[in-house]
Amino acid sequence: MSQKRRRSVITGVAAVVAAGLLAGGLVLTAERGVDEPVLDGGAASGGPSTPGATLPSDGVVVITRDGPDLPGADVLDRCETDGRQVVAQYDTDALGRVVLQCGNSGQGYEHIRARHDQDWTDVLGGRGSRDWDDAMLTAVRTALTTPRSGYPQDAGDGKVCFAAPVSFDDGSRPEREPFVKVIVSATTDRVITAYPTRTDGC
Repeated sequence: MSQKRRRSVITGVAAVVAAGLLAGGLVLTAERGVDEPVLDGGAASGGPSTPGATLPSDGVVVITRDGPDLPGADVLDRCETDGRQVVAQYDTDALGRVVLQCGNSGQGYEHIRARHDQDWTDVLGGRGSRDWDDAMLTAVRTALTTPRSGYPQDAGDGKVCFAAPVSFDDGSRPEREPFVKVIVSATTDRVITAYPTRTDGC
């Protein structure tokens, strides 16, 4: 067989293989659907929560009435010297790794403490031994790592919103503000704020 003919056969086989791969990719894209989020496969794991972990009710924040003090004094001590220190990190399907930094008056733990600690204290309503940031950190972890269907939602200005119902480990729910909203910067992957609210959704 001549050298020219061998090259044209190889070229023809390569073209058939390429066409098959292209067609298969189009079929998979069509089956996946437009509204499904693109997963970030490059996110490292090892945060305080694991994507896909089975919780009692996916998407529902369950606050235990008794438990450890979160995030711990050693973590908060670092906040006194650097607002960029990480208080908690979460591996999410939608955004990859998201961090809650110590922050400042405009974002992060410090913003939530200054603006919403009383709101979180009210949610607890004297149940058990937990304090405001135990409830807030539990809510953020659940909302980000096991979001309900349809979340996150675009909140504009490069931000996304997660929302979830809140309950306690005894099955009761907060009376005044039984939902939580968590706002995350989609450009920096940082938690901006998290607060209880009367209304569901973003």
